[in-house]
Amino acid sequence: MIFLKNRWLILLQIALFAVLIAMAVVFFRERLLVDSGYYLLRMINHGWPWVEHQRYILVLSQILPWLGVVFHLPLKVILLLYSLNHVLFPLFVFYLTVKIYNKPIAGFVLLMFQVTSLITGFFVPMFELYYAGSLLVLFVSALYSNKSLTSYFILIISGFFIISSHPIGIVLLFMVMVIHFLKHKWEKVTIYGVIVTITLAMLLLKYFNASEYESGKTAAIISGFSEGKYSLTWLGGMIGFIFSNYLPVLIIATGIWIAMIINKSAKEAFVYFVFFMIIFFLSALNTDTLQISRYNEQVWFPLSVIALMPLLTTNIAGRIEKLKPLLMVVFVLFFAFRVNLILEEGNRYNQRTEILMKLISQAGEMNGQHFVIDEKELEIANVPGPNWSFPIESLLFSAESGPDSALTICTTEDYYFNDVYRELNGSNYLFWRIGTELHSGLNEKYFRLQNGTYLQLMPGGDMIKESE
Repeated sequence: MIFLKNRWLILLQIALFAVLIAMAVVFFRERLLVDSGYYLLRMINHGWPWVEHQRYILVLSQILPWLGVVFHLPLKVILLLYSLNHVLFPLFVFYLTVKIYNKPIAGFVLLMFQVTSLITGFFVPMFELYYAGSLLVLFVSALYSNKSLTSYFILIISGFFIISSHPIGIVLLFMVMVIHFLKHKWEKVTIYGVIVTITLAMLLLKYFNASEYESGKTAAIISGFSEGKYSLTWLGGMIGFIFSNYLPVLIIATGIWIAMIINKSAKEAFVYFVFFMIIFFLSALNTDTLQISRYNEQVWFPLSVIALMPLLTTNIAGRIEKLKPLLMVVFVLFFAFRVNLILEEGNRYNQRTEILMKLISQAGEMNGQHFVIDEKELEIANVPGPNWSFPIESLLFSAESGPDSALTICTTEDYYFNDVYRELNGSNYLFWRIGTELHSGLNEKYFRLQNGTYLQLMPGGDMIKESE
């Protein structure tokens, strides 16, 4: 019934998801950048979804490729499944919100999460908060539903994963519960209690088992306060940064807040504004450089979540769900504009992949499986250079031809980083710049590295010229 009533609306959203799916297929190698490749390789070698920092939501980002490993599918298929996982998950959330909760507007929110503030972030799609944002859409849909048994199950499961995703995930979850409480008071007091209990348990777990990474991030922020880093000049720089790079988010948020005030939801609009400012300051504290990057896109992504979430929680959603033709045209044009920006960035990273594939081909003709290359030899205008995931990407790409074709290529910067090369003894390889791994730790169904030393790899002149 819901499909027949909103057929054209749902079909449009499915068509736009199909665009993202096609992009995930085309750029499946490019979407293994840095953390994405790291977690995938860890999962393949260990045979189970890989989780760090107690961020259990990471399991959801590895379901399809993990199944591929379980069923011994070819490595190339696993890489493709990994890329698709990051689009099919929000599509699955969309299906649930329409099927169970009759909320087709959720599809537009999920689609906007994918493109509104992400460009390079599209190529590092496993970030915890991207998944938490999708789950928050499902959580809100269940929170405002009267289907008690189904909704309680969904609320507890999605709430747990959101809480485990990232400290900012807890802030976003608390925000939607405050908004719900303003109108419904203690109607869902039981679920409030369960979510608070899970949150406290997770915070205690974090307190007693904080990872070195998370402790370091917290220490850096505290150090910034003691050093007087966060001055008015710093604040001005952050304000300029957000206006330069996140103007669409600011326009969307402001427009929705104005609509909320007109519809007599000023109190809810104020709460959203307050949380928007809280996230602004938390994101600013985690921003080291005022240049857009995949890291900064991850840091500032929660602003898009706050800007769009009122479409699911306030009475303006009913009007917007009817979607006047003009509004639809604007949305599709904006989606197309953002997709084009991602495609342009994808073409840049595709050139980077082509260079790496040529390096792999060249290395495959040499007598060895471990190689180091001077990153300065790969400096090409408008093409992203190698980074710390180069050894991971080279291992994954080379092994597509079979486990015996596997090889690894690192840069001289990584090879000499903190003298990590001194750990190499012939029976291990440079996993990434801060650590080595034994050959015996590789999943032999996909990777077989023989004992050996690192050889210098010199890129051919034709390779660089063709890429330029």
